[in-house]
Amino acid sequence: MLEPIENQYEKIGYISRSHGVQGEVLIIPEVYAPTLFDAIDLARLETARGDLVPARIESVRVQEKNNRLSFFVKFEHVADRTQAENLKNASVFADREIVESLLDTDALPLDLTSFTILSEGKSIGTVEEMLENPAHPILQVVTNEQEELLIPIVDEYVADIDEESKQIQCRNLEQLKGV
Repeated sequence: MLEPIENQYEKIGYISRSHGVQGEVLIIPEVYAPTLFDAIDLARLETARGDLVPARIESVRVQEKNNRLSFFVKFEHVADRTQAENLKNASVFADREIVESLLDTDALPLDLTSFTILSEGKSIGTVEEMLENPAHPILQVVTNEQEELLIPIVDEYVADIDEESKQIQCRNLEQLKGV
């Protein structure tokens, strides 16, 4: 029996805009995996009807700017800027097995509950719970001011996890607080 489509593919991002005149598009990823497109040669693009259409990847350029990854992708069937513009806002999917193999969640301890969150050497709170998320786990933190803060476990926000001292060194948290 065939598996349902939602079990076969995982959304990895969306096409933000066209780039240049050769049909290249900018893909904003929803999963943090810098080598994502190294492992994928065939993506699936979601049509307006919700169908997933195969799209062979011709080339990829990775750009990291302000601690965020962007992928400039050229699909074989897209020849010019007009065709690329027609793909704007389309969701991009890849084989679930490939995506899961690239997400390094096995390296994390099973439970980070009660770990102390540090930012710039100061304690800002404690992990109350770990939330499951398809892209990456999220730490639910109660700050010292009794506010809730959600921290995705990605390199942009988590610099180091010290299991022995039960501390998590974080960075860029001002982005999450909306300050």
